[in-house]
Amino acid sequence: MSWVYHNNPPAFGAGQKHHWGSLYGSADTLALLEFVRENNRNVLLIANDIAHAQHLYQSLCFYAQETTVLKFDNWEVLAYDQFSPHPDITSSRLQTLLQLEGLSNGVVITTLESLLYRLCPIEFVQRHSFQLSCGEQIEPSALGERLLKNGYHRTNKVMEHGEFNIRGSLIDLFPMGAKQPYRIDLFDQEVESIRSFDVSTQRSESAVDSIALLPGKELANDKSGIECFKQNYAQQFDSESLIYHEVVEGRMPSGIEFYLPLFFDKTQSLFEYLNRDFVIANFSGFVDNVDQHYQEIEARFAQAKTNLDRPPLPIEQLFLERSELFAQLKQHQQLIIGNSKLPSAAGHTNLSAKLLPPLRIEAQASQPLKKFAEFAGRSQQKILISCSSLGRQNVVLELLSSHGL
Repeated sequence: MSWVYHNNPPAFGAGQKHHWGSLYGSADTLALLEFVRENNRNVLLIANDIAHAQHLYQSLCFYAQETTVLKFDNWEVLAYDQFSPHPDITSSRLQTLLQLEGLSNGVVITTLESLLYRLCPIEFVQRHSFQLSCGEQIEPSALGERLLKNGYHRTNKVMEHGEFNIRGSLIDLFPMGAKQPYRIDLFDQEVESIRSFDVSTQRSESAVDSIALLPGKELANDKSGIECFKQNYAQQFDSESLIYHEVVEGRMPSGIEFYLPLFFDKTQSLFEYLNRDFVIANFSGFVDNVDQHYQEIEARFAQAKTNLDRPPLPIEQLFLERSELFAQLKQHQQLIIGNSKLPSAAGHTNLSAKLLPPLRIEAQASQPLKKFAEFAGRSQQKILISCSSLGRQNVVLELLSSHGL
């Protein structure tokens, strides 16, 4: 949807809830970025769903300039499912969690569903993260054991995040949080070089001095983590199940993420990764969206209880309770964004984002771009035209040229 933007978004005081109205198309993300830059604040932006989060992320990156934009991705699996999230998703989530502590003047996008899950404690992410640098002394078999304990998988060919392979003095590794895999070349036990390589061709590319490694999963699957799982499972369930024996034997079956709280003495919510200076932004209809999500979770839980091999954790152990969610929200300044015009009231601001007039290209008319040409003649602002393809762009360029634009 097209729009014209005129004024800066207003600031608001500590502990307040503020509503922004009359924001159309991507004016909401532009307004948020201006708010971040003007007020030196971090914003957690809660999208309605996965598609909405992706749209917001693309829009924010387009306007971002110097502002940091992070995504805390959705697992993209249903609650209590027997599938695990893709390693790329886990990689992105862990990278974001590690970056949150030092974030300044940034925007973090997540979905309501992701916000509700209980997460691994920040100490776990920090403790299982380390660096490898050129010149460092390492023992390949010891590194392999450490990677396995950190949730990585040993494969013949490294293709995805969380995979590694050791072939004599060569170690291929795709660290969680990295954009590409790396090939480590050893001279005896010294790291002689570290180079990125292409997944499809397996050819080495550019050299780097060091690489950072994050844990391979969002849960602890080392000896202490499994022991914690055994104790918590015994307290939680009356009898052992297939999922219990799988974990005890060191295998992490698909869907093990829905037993994440059993691997830790305590869990944390995404709110606990944020400092109090964060502004929480969501969209009109948020409360209805919350109610719908809890209904879906309850329905999934009822369905999962029929599977005796995978007894589900109680909802309140895996997800924030409704009262907890709103209690956490109240500890932050809140911003509610909508496209409807708000009535005049305290805490309401209608920003000057306006829809463009109809500018449809009338292909059969003698002057297909007449409406646009008249608008461009009246407008004193820069105009951006977005085309769906290169061919369409060429057609538009010819039309513009024929109108002297």
